[in-house]
Amino acid sequence: MSHPDLDIRPFYTFPSTLRGALQVVPYFQVLIYLPFLLQGFEVSAFVITVAGHLLLYPLFFRVFWCKGYSAAPLVLTMALLAFAVSAYSLSGIVFFAFAAAACAACRNKRQTYYLLLGVNGLYLLAAYVFGHSIYLVLVALFFTGINGLSFNYQLRKYHTDRLIKQSQEEVSTLATIAERERIARDLHDLLGNSLTSVTLKAELAGRLVDLDPQLARQQLEEIQEISRLALSQVREAVADYKKNTFENELSNARVVLESKDIELTHDIALLEIDPPTDTALAMILREATTNMLRHSHATSCKVTLQPQEKQLVLNIRDNGRPMPEPSMGNGLKGMAERCHTLGGVLDVSFSAGCNITATFPTAYAGIGGQK
Repeated sequence: MSHPDLDIRPFYTFPSTLRGALQVVPYFQVLIYLPFLLQGFEVSAFVITVAGHLLLYPLFFRVFWCKGYSAAPLVLTMALLAFAVSAYSLSGIVFFAFAAAACAACRNKRQTYYLLLGVNGLYLLAAYVFGHSIYLVLVALFFTGINGLSFNYQLRKYHTDRLIKQSQEEVSTLATIAERERIARDLHDLLGNSLTSVTLKAELAGRLVDLDPQLARQQLEEIQEISRLALSQVREAVADYKKNTFENELSNARVVLESKDIELTHDIALLEIDPPTDTALAMILREATTNMLRHSHATSCKVTLQPQEKQLVLNIRDNGRPMPEPSMGNGLKGMAERCHTLGGVLDVSFSAGCNITATFPTAYAGIGGQK
């Protein structure tokens, strides 16, 4: 059985740490060739630098499969490669910067700092051997140090964000499971006793049909009453499940959008809204959230609900990419129908992201400020 830390998986599977590295990888590779533009161009030095650059990428990507000090050999190899290139070109300084960035693969702050000190120490040795000026040494140490610390910070932030997203998804999943369990318990409590009574009375009626038809008829009438009562209770329960408030839907939208890196801000007036309007507002927000996740490519969204001239105005705006006015699909038709049923108006615009405005001529009371 292979040790999990030594398990060599296909490269294309991209471990999470490498995906994070690819997101924050420093975009200064072009600086490797800057010395050839500022100083005399030497073909041999250029060829060695290009060859070193080609060797650098596999090492840089492979190091993020490692954990802890198992990353040290690859970091050391990158530093030695930087040392070798430094013998021919100042491009070796950028190679040292890559080695400094690779120290973050340890995923441990102390181990990362130890490796980073080692990389900078090897650079000081290269600077001494190849006669770098004190000015160049200070610039290079600043460059490698800042790059190593910055890359470590960005990579740790990436992992923290991933944990937050996973936590949000787990909370949403647990909430769904809890709601299903609650519905199952409610249905069991509502129907369990009723169906048991129906079964027993049906069996009793079957035995009494020939012996006492009058008593059998009475049992059948009681079965009908129990069935009607159970049906009424189930309808009440289903109606209660279908109820959804705007406040609850806003909380759900925040969790869903933030799990997709969409920032949600809101400006909601404290109002007492009649139930039909509250339900319509909730369903419009739900449909708008679904459309945002599917089509908008937005990074932020603002929801406002304010009274304006004896009307209630809901506005949902995101910063997604502009697009031509789409045909009224089922989602937009559903929003418009809910507004029209209550005498309201729906306006949708896609000229600058998605801007949805729903206006309801509704009575409200209890304005208490903003929340």
